[in-house]
Amino acid sequence: MTGPAATALPERMRAAVWHGAGRPLTVEELPTPQVEEPGDVVIRVRAAMFGASLVRAVTIGHPRMTPPSVLGTLVAGDVVAVGDAVRRLAPGETVTLDPHPPCGRCDQCDDGLPALCATRSGVTPGAHAQYVRIRPPVTAHARHVPPGVSPATAMLTEIVACVLDATDTADIGPGQDVLVIGCGPVGLIQVRLARLRGARQVLCSVNHPWRRELVRQAGGVPVDSGDVSADHVAALTRGRGPHVVVEAVGSAATYTSAFDVVRDGGTVVGFGGCPPGTAIPLDVNAVHYRRIRILGSYHYKPGVFEEAARLLETGRLDLEPLLTHRIPLERIADAVAIARLPDCLVPVVEP
Repeated sequence: MTGPAATALPERMRAAVWHGAGRPLTVEELPTPQVEEPGDVVIRVRAAMFGASLVRAVTIGHPRMTPPSVLGTLVAGDVVAVGDAVRRLAPGETVTLDPHPPCGRCDQCDDGLPALCATRSGVTPGAHAQYVRIRPPVTAHARHVPPGVSPATAMLTEIVACVLDATDTADIGPGQDVLVIGCGPVGLIQVRLARLRGARQVLCSVNHPWRRELVRQAGGVPVDSGDVSADHVAALTRGRGPHVVVEAVGSAATYTSAFDVVRDGGTVVGFGGCPPGTAIPLDVNAVHYRRIRILGSYHYKPGVFEEAARLLETGRLDLEPLLTHRIPLERIADAVAIARLPDCLVPVVEP
């Protein structure tokens, strides 16, 4: 039932354990995941993401997780053991994972909404550990990382896929003016992707002065976040406003700004996640008479993860400048404070 490489794994490993909202992450010894079923793969973690969603989980809780647990889903690492049924992965290969591929069988998948698949697979026990185990369908979507791509860059494939899907959803293309509200990793990736799709001009709101240069490097035009008003943005877009506004912050104020500045016939893409119950005043008369489209963007369709991986492999999307902080597992208790630093974009946990 198990491949011979599975016997080389240690019995125990170190992992970051979350014990509940408001409590610091602690490094503990846990059983190392082993190959137990024919489709299992065990991976030695090289890089794992500690993003804004995990900051919220540690500080205020997580609706889908019950402590104690190991957090994290975005991971890249080296295959160390495979089950007998695994054919496309072998020990020694470096891979990055699509952590939530659709099952193809639930009601959401049947309705043509695989991005909202009700079946949740993932990594065991969680990405912030020395080793993780994956099972089908995750194994089928593991992507080999070529030598020219670092594990930390490959770890971001899922985020690139989400932004690619938003780009497709909004139909961003040649000649358009685009406004991205938010200069975090998602916003900066969105700027670059919009330019790669041929957008004429991509504005990006900036609330950290040092990120202005990152926006420029991505091909965008930085705009102070305090200047995202209808009049100012119209003046930068030939008097009409942007064709597409991507909200990538996740606040009522920035969603309100998105509707205020979009041009007649334009599209507002809701990428930023807000707390449940968040509401904004919406002039539905303007939505009707100005023909404004409102589109939510979450996760991605089948095939987009592979498209994102290919894009990273070509070097057309350089994410190395976003990898600002490295966190050894021994310093995981500092991860929230590090992620909140003004100069932190992507904190990478390196077990």
